[in-house]
Amino acid sequence: MIRFFQRNGSGIVLIVATYFYFLIFAQFAFVELLNADLTDALKPMMAAMAFSGIVGSLTTPLILKHQGAPRTLALALIGCASMSALSVPAHTFISYLCIAMGTGLSLGLLTVTLTANLRSLLHPNSWGPSIGMGTGLAYFCANLPPVFATTSANQALIASVFVLVGLPAVRKLGNDESPGITAPPSKLNYFPYAVLVFLALVWLDSAAFFIIQHTKELKENSWGDSYLWRNGVIHFIFALFAGILLQKRSASILTIGAFTLLSIASLCLNQPELAITGGWLYPAGVSLYSTALVACPVYLTRSKNPAWAAAILYSVAGWFGSANGIGMAENLSHIPLLFLIIAGIIFSLPLIKPHKTKIAIALGLIIVTTFFSARPPALSARSSIDRGRQVYLSEGCIHCHSRYVRPASIDVELWGPVLSLAEIKKESPVIIGNRRSGPDLLNIGNRRSRAWLKQHFIDPQSLSAKSPMPSYRHLFQEGDSRGEDLIDFISLRGMQSFSERYEFTQAWKPKPMTPTHNGGQLFTKHCASCHGSEGRGNGPLHDLWIRPPANLADGPFIHSREPDTLARIIKFGIMGTDMPGHETLSDDEVTSLAQYLKNLRSKKG
Repeated sequence: MIRFFQRNGSGIVLIVATYFYFLIFAQFAFVELLNADLTDALKPMMAAMAFSGIVGSLTTPLILKHQGAPRTLALALIGCASMSALSVPAHTFISYLCIAMGTGLSLGLLTVTLTANLRSLLHPNSWGPSIGMGTGLAYFCANLPPVFATTSANQALIASVFVLVGLPAVRKLGNDESPGITAPPSKLNYFPYAVLVFLALVWLDSAAFFIIQHTKELKENSWGDSYLWRNGVIHFIFALFAGILLQKRSASILTIGAFTLLSIASLCLNQPELAITGGWLYPAGVSLYSTALVACPVYLTRSKNPAWAAAILYSVAGWFGSANGIGMAENLSHIPLLFLIIAGIIFSLPLIKPHKTKIAIALGLIIVTTFFSARPPALSARSSIDRGRQVYLSEGCIHCHSRYVRPASIDVELWGPVLSLAEIKKESPVIIGNRRSGPDLLNIGNRRSRAWLKQHFIDPQSLSAKSPMPSYRHLFQEGDSRGEDLIDFISLRGMQSFSERYEFTQAWKPKPMTPTHNGGQLFTKHCASCHGSEGRGNGPLHDLWIRPPANLADGPFIHSREPDTLARIIKFGIMGTDMPGHETLSDDEVTSLAQYLKNLRSKKG
């Protein structure tokens, strides 16, 4: 393993730096920063970035002749780092336009220079696993919760630092005149086919990823905070597997497998009962084709000039495919079957003869999709989030509840993380509210489960005896989706801030004190409806929840060994379950109730 990294370490580091930057900034953080400031500018900005990326890619072979690979690559890395850093203070159309174009130029220069010179960085006997490891590590790092779940501004700064990590590896880059690896016998040897294959894959992936990230139902089951570690591991394993297959000359099998997995994942994600399956398949398919995309210009085609092969491939499949996919997906809340059909036709074109026919059909499809992408989007069916927002307004929720956590106040402990002004302005209309007859609802999704919220809407007093809230049972009648839509809407922000809230609650401890409140009375008031009057988990509401309430008298006592854990659960509940918190209880009340429960347990030894 040490020898492997000695031979290939510089190449792996540069692949990780390049791909991570593309994933976390060009495809994600930049889009989110832009949406926060200029909600209607996505298409022109993506078009500008794609155009600049194409220009940067196509001019790279000419630049390499005069500047050489090491100097060109270093310039590209510095350019990328500068663009992502400058995006943080940018707020105007002109500033974003300059950054979009600068990012496209720098990233086009970077990708073509790196991939065209991989032979001088990777050993002939291990180039495949090296590319797989580099691609997999990039995806893994991009999916780390502290990276993926942080703010877009932080992601931009992380991308700047990450891409500069590749600078020390540049000195290993050289002009390799050796014949290197002979391209395997495959239809990918025919370069136009390789371009079409990766155009279909990148376009479908970019569209699907954008839809997933901006549709609550899809994100919950595939890219929510609780799935990030899983996704990172899947990406790494399948990218490494793809590298091994490439070394064994199985490029065609790899791309067919990638398209199959992406297509099945897209279909599954559109079906609620299959969405979890789609969440497993999607990152696997992405990593398979991404690894092949990096290897293609040098190792999978018989091109005499890898720089020009990389320039054309990444111009058409990379920049055009990615920008077009995001542009067409901007206003969609599901992955249309038409997308899969179009991608499938382009992917399958090499089965048609002669070659000229394939190219003509592909160009026709590209022109058609570009035309529809440039047209103003038709009004699509409203998502459950949009419908829920209307229910929130029409039912008058705004008159008693706020959706605004005041910074640097007790609000953060009671109601969860603060939402930035830029994020607040994205909501239309802005409904932060100005009264609090009831609790703040901004982060309610990470404080209460769907089952708890539904029961509270139907019969508020069953969960809070003196609650002034009226029943909204009528929203949950058979055939009426308004209640579920309302829960979708008020839960959305809470799911997005899950990690931040979890970290805060885990750091909380009650102030040391001698309990003064009557723990039994507190238990009867706040806990008995679910746990029963004797704490045996048999309260009147015990059968409403996915998991029965814990038997606090007989055990098992899972959390009893942690001195502050019981108090923390009383205060904040168990996130991700039906166990709610009691945020408004004072430290004295929490400590008194915790002591009462410990006394119940001590009777059982």
